Parts: sequence; C-alpha cells; structure tokens
Amino acid sequence: MELDRKAEGLGMPSLLLMESAGRGAAEIISQVFPKEVWGRVVVLAGKGGNGGDALCAARWLGLWGAEPLVIVLGEPAGAAAEQARAFSACFPERLVRVETEGELAGWQGEVSRAGLVIDGILGVGVEGPARGLARAAIELLGDTSAPIVAMDLPSGLFADSGEVPGPAVRAELTLAMGALKPCHLLPPAAEHSGRVEVVPVAYPPSIWEEIGPCAWVLSDEDCARALPPRPRFGHKGTFGRVLVVGGAVGMAGAVSLAARAAMQAGAGLVHVVVPEPIYPVVEAEVIEALVHPAPAQQGMFSPQAAELVLSWLPMADVVLVGPGLGRGPGPAEVVHAILTSGHQKLVLDADALFHLAQSPKALTRKHAELILTPHPGEFARLVGRPAAEVVSHKIEQARARAVEWRAVIALKGPPTAIASPQGEVCLSTTGNTALAHGGSGDVLAGLIAGLWASGAQAFPAAWLGAFVHGRAAELLTRRAAERAILPGELSSAIPRALAELEGRTEDEPV
Repeated sequence: MELDRKAEGLGMPSLLLMESAGRGAAEIISQVFPKEVWGRVVVLAGKGGNGGDALCAARWLGLWGAEPLVIVLGEPAGAAAEQARAFSACFPERLVRVETEGELAGWQGEVSRAGLVIDGILGVGVEGPARGLARAAIELLGDTSAPIVAMDLPSGLFADSGEVPGPAVRAELTLAMGALKPCHLLPPAAEHSGRVEVVPVAYPPSIWEEIGPCAWVLSDEDCARALPPRPRFGHKGTFGRVLVVGGAVGMAGAVSLAARAAMQAGAGLVHVVVPEPIYPVVEAEVIEALVHPAPAQQGMFSPQAAELVLSWLPMADVVLVGPGLGRGPGPAEVVHAILTSGHQKLVLDADALFHLAQSPKALTRKHAELILTPHPGEFARLVGRPAAEVVSHKIEQARARAVEWRAVIALKGPPTAIASPQGEVCLSTTGNTALAHGGSGDVLAGLIAGLWASGAQAFPAAWLGAFVHGRAAELLTRRAAERAILPGELSSAIPRALAELEGRTEDEPV
C-alpha cells in the first residue's frame, strides 16, 4: 500500500498500476496452468485494489481465450470500478454483483465447476479476521476442488506476519504484487500461499529507494559477495581460530558436529574443550581439531572447568559455546565465565542460551560482539513470549531483540531470520525438512563461528552460515529423501554448497 501511495504521489495513476499488476498476473497464470485449466476461470473480487487486480487479470485471460466469470462482492470503488467497467465492456453479462451471503451462495455451483478460481477478495491492510460477505466468500472457496490463485496474498491473512487470524484461503499459487510480503514466508500463513511468484509492477524506480524493505531475502549473489577471501598465500593462522566449548555424556555428537563445521567453513584452527569423560569420543570423531579435556561432574563440566576454559580464550578469535553443553551448575558457571571474560567474539547456541535465559540481564550489560542462534523455543524462553507468537512474528521479534541486546540474532527457521544490532533483517529461505533433526543446529553454529573467524563480519557470517546450511540440505535431497538425511551427512555437502557460491561447480553428484 505504501508503494502505491508513493507512486500516486509522483503522478502515477492507480489505474495504470492496477493494469500493470493485473496483466502481469494473467501472464503468469497462463504460463503456470494449461489452457484447459484457466480456460474456465471464476473470479471472486472484493471492492478494493485487490479485487481490481483480479478483474484486470480476468479481462486479459478472457482476451486470450478464457471464459471468465467475475463475482464482485459489493460495489467496486476507485480504480477497481474502472476495471469492472472495462471487464463488462469486453464481456457483457459475465460480471455479477452480490450484496448478501444468500446471493453469494447461489453462485456456489459456478465456483465448483470452475477450472481455475482467482481469489481477489481481500488484500493488504486488512485488520482483524474476515467478516460478513468476505468471510462467506473465503469459506465458499474452501469447498472448491479447482486450483486457487491468490492475488497478492490469500484472503484472510495479514500481510506483515505469519499469523492466521481466522478463515483464510488456501492457494495453490500466490501472485505477490511487486515484492514478497512476510505472510508468504512465515508460518503458519505461508502454508496458505502455496507456490509464490512475484509480479513485476510498474512502480517508478525512485520509490524503491525511499521505502526500505522490512527484510531482505538472501540470494546466491548476496552470499557469494559475502564470502571471506582466501588469500593465495594464506596459512592456518590467516584464517582464524575457533574455540568450541560444549559436550556432555550422551551429547558428544553435538560438539563434534559443530567443530567439524567450523573447519569446513574455513577456520584455520579449531580447538575443542569438552568434559573429560567424552574426550576420547570427540578426539576420535574430529581428528582435524585439537581436543582438550576439562574437569567433569555427573558427565558435564564441573564448576572447576570454568578456570581451564578461560585459559584457552586468549588463543581464540571466536568462541562458540553451547553445543551439547548440558544443564547444571558446572555448565552454568562455564557460560557465566565466558560471558564475563571480555572476549570480543562469542557465539551462543543451544544450552548456552538456556543458561543465558536464567540471567537475562546479562544481555543488557556491556558485552562483546555476540551472535545468538536460538530456535523459536529457545528464543521464546529468552523473551518470555509464546513460541507460536515468535514464529508468526519472526521478523519484528528478531529485529527488536537484536537492537535491544546489541547482538546478531539468527532466529532459526524455516525461514531463518537474521537480525543485526542496527535493525537490519534478512531471511534465509534455503533448506528443507532434512534439517529437522537434532544436531542440525550444531552444524549451523559451527558454520557461523568458522565464517566469522575466517574473515566475515558478524552479521554476514550469520546469514551466510544459514544460507550455506540450508543449501547443503537441498543438495543432499536432490538424490535422497528429506526424512532420511542425518545432520552428520551435511558435512559431505557443505564443500559443494560453498563451491557453488565461489562459482566453481562440479558435475559429480554429492
């Protein structure tokens, strides 16, 4: 809506914007669906701009050979009224107006027989759940078996969050006008959007510079530019040192996964401090790292381990604490010691975030550069909000806390929202359910730590790590089931994911 207002303020008539959007939508529909599907199209159009876009798309589909029927809910206004007149001029008797739910119900048979249905009922700017005639139209679409195309967003959703406040259309294809909206990406609303395509709209180029996005969706090009350089004559000291602190009996795998990922991300040296009982396991699992045992109690770090951990901090460029750490007095003491040590670059993951939540004031004090990598449950514990609210409002939640805590936050996905202390937010949409296994987050934390140590700044290290993490999962599932991929297998695809960003792809399968 802000884009439309800015464009109109520069002298761009709203009718021209609507024509651009509607025709672009019709072109995509004709490309995605065969003629036998869109040849009989039924449109449910509201009174406003969203309905006008749908009316325009229906007119163009009709001009290209479709048999359109448009059902308008009420009396169109403004540019939408112009579109209604244009449609009626081309297709007399194919536009009907309904004012009541009873009148709408009389057209249920036509909707049921449609090859394709276009949802233009409600658009952006709607507040609260759908009511009255709009609600009845949304419920009517719930009974059709025809594919539904939503104009801009499925009716019933809020554009700026993943919240589903009431009845909402479930679309097979959503045509986002000009740009993606948060509801297209954030669950549970994203589940209603189906496949999403962006329709180019003829906005004056200058307004894109005036209106900053609420978040950026990361691209391959973004990530390729952010990769830390690898000088030709670099050596292990050139590419930084990571110290990984974590592990407990029963969770040796977590710290091993993190350490290996840190090395694969480019770190020159990786040291690992673990409780003494799991030292032989981790040393055998991550042969490239330098593994050090620390005093233990009940299978976890003892409080005395904190002193030894502190002795290793000066040699590290980046400290990652948390993978497999466990919950008890010893791990709590280790986390406290690291947070108050004055070390300049800390990544906090997993159980380190649990201990941090027990002392939330630590985040409001002056501290080193921090990267936090919580999943929604961990973030909910830190902020005292329901996890469902965190998921559906991920962009603003991550932004607000990153600014408040002066930390980079990678609020894990899908999608992962990465926020900077300056309020910038980007979204990593790579990945799939292959990452829905315990241990995947440890790989991500290691990637971020390794990228940060090897030359990236904190914010790019976080979003680059999230992107590569997801891309590795995508590469693996080109030839394997998502459900069957284990976190340890990600290490086989990380080199390929990074090679693609470096512009050096290979033909061999992963």
